[in-house]
Amino acid sequence: MEYKLKNSIGFCINQTANKVHAMFSREIESYGIAPEQFAAMMIIGEDSETKQSTIAQILGKGQPTVSRTLDALEKKGLVARDALETDRRAKRICLTAEGEAVLDAVIPYAKAFNDTIRDRLEAQEIEIFFKVLETILETADQYETKGEKENEK
Repeated sequence: MEYKLKNSIGFCINQTANKVHAMFSREIESYGIAPEQFAAMMIIGEDSETKQSTIAQILGKGQPTVSRTLDALEKKGLVARDALETDRRAKRICLTAEGEAVLDAVIPYAKAFNDTIRDRLEAQEIEIFFKVLETILETADQYETKGEKENEK
């Protein structure tokens, strides 16, 4: 098959992600947070002992990017960082009361947005969709690891 942009898996995933990101951004903009900030707040809300490195790993983002996200959330008064007793260099990140309120208000929008997309798909299509994405992610991880090993030579 001839390579064309419209047949590129990466391009199609990126185009879809950009569109979904923009749509969700519009849904939650009145709460003063971006989708990346919402995702970080969800992770923090699920584990009050969350560390920045854990958030970075779950989101697949670099430490500097997550640090900027957390700085912005802290500046807005939505999260707080405290030194851990076991390791003063590491910070425990938790939602403030205001952060919990914003998260509680935005979750129904996220659920409705997700349900709107899921309602257009059959249960089997959703299952296949997630299996395909998992395969693509695993392949990308293997490709990345292979490239890192080749660069070490």
